[in-house]
Amino acid sequence: MEDKKLNEYESLELIAKTIERARKTEIGRLNFITLYGILGLATYAFTQLMREPQWQLLWIAVAALSYGVPFVYHKMWRNQMTITKRVVKYGWGLFTFIGILVPIMGYWHTYLFVTPLMVIVGSCALFMLGGVFRHKAILIAGYYGLASGVLSIATDGGKYTSAPLFSYIFFAYCVYIGLSLSGNVDEIKTF
Repeated sequence: MEDKKLNEYESLELIAKTIERARKTEIGRLNFITLYGILGLATYAFTQLMREPQWQLLWIAVAALSYGVPFVYHKMWRNQMTITKRVVKYGWGLFTFIGILVPIMGYWHTYLFVTPLMVIVGSCALFMLGGVFRHKAILIAGYYGLASGVLSIATDGGKYTSAPLFSYIFFAYCVYIGLSLSGNVDEIKTF
């Protein structure tokens, strides 16, 4: 940097740009969304083919892996944490805990709709991420997932509607968002 003095406005603008770049970098490094989408697509397709209640327990792996793999890969327990990282870590951890409980309850009480509830858990996690990172695509995915899950529950699990298609689209959109966020951090648009 040049050896010139910055006035108050320029220094505040430089600080704001640095904070914004750090926030965008953290968005790109977190692959919770991509893993949740890929594993959700595979698990949903498999549980649609195998209708026995014990296969609903596969959703536990979706929740655990989508949180565990980035947690271990980025060594989130050792790194010095910013407030944003802390909120994401503990917030997504809470949604993971709920995502583990839903399939267990669905196994014991087969009248529960596990897949729509897992879509709602994922959409609530996306609301948290969308609010933290102020990112439109994440927020839109959260609204879409919430509407899809509620529609599926309201139509008795979506047996005679296109609600399962909406769940597939939700998980595919999560994959798309996750992959687009892990690209160049300068291209991420926020509102």
